[in-house]
Amino acid sequence: MSASFNTARESENQYHEQFYKENKLFEDGSWMSRPTPLVMELLERLLQYTPAPRVLDLACGVGRHAIPVAQKLEQGGEVVGVDLLEDAIKQLQQYASEYEVSDRVQAIVGDVEHYEIEPEQFDYMIATGCLEHVSSPQALHDVLQRMQAGTRMGGIHFISMTSSVQQVDQQNGNAEEGNIELNLDTTQLLELLESEYEGWNIIARKAVAQAIEENKDDREIELQGNWVTFAASKQPPSNEPKLLQQDEQTG
Repeated sequence: MSASFNTARESENQYHEQFYKENKLFEDGSWMSRPTPLVMELLERLLQYTPAPRVLDLACGVGRHAIPVAQKLEQGGEVVGVDLLEDAIKQLQQYASEYEVSDRVQAIVGDVEHYEIEPEQFDYMIATGCLEHVSSPQALHDVLQRMQAGTRMGGIHFISMTSSVQQVDQQNGNAEEGNIELNLDTTQLLELLESEYEGWNIIARKAVAQAIEENKDDREIELQGNWVTFAASKQPPSNEPKLLQQDEQTG
């Protein structure tokens, strides 16, 4: 790992650990106040034909999505939440108990970049604010390949990532590249996702400008960039017959 990756990873870990200590799940005033609406909409879509899905929530944090998804699994199913931070996983377990869904939530400490996903084990995968924290474009490709292999036919992926990130110091106004592990250009990221999900049914694809104020590395900064949302469902292979190429006859 490069020094810049390790610096960005340490910064991200410190930010999230402090944030989870200072903010309660589903309280107003933070990005944890509610789940992403499209995450829940896609779950409702899935439940119509898969009433007891297995769900994988990568970089789950303390349960912003894992808890409300588990609440919807009234006919069975399971949410597996994976996060690098032990404290986040402990809080997820506490929130699962508080919201009475412990029987439907499995909480695992793990690094998403290296987390092994067994083939065809899940119906829904959620990766929100997650995949920009891997170490390289190759690592992103590898994770996406494992995610796809681990998804059953008809399953759905929801991915959201920050891109083209810069951070502006609120005290002096200086702008610099965002201190994030994998800071891809927005156009590059969208093209990459489309390529990786060739053959899937793309449900959502958009990029929205965002600006978020944070206290990071003991500085008040504004993170500026684009928030990319991408969702797709796994389609069966095409049954269209392949065209046979005829050899040209020579006399």
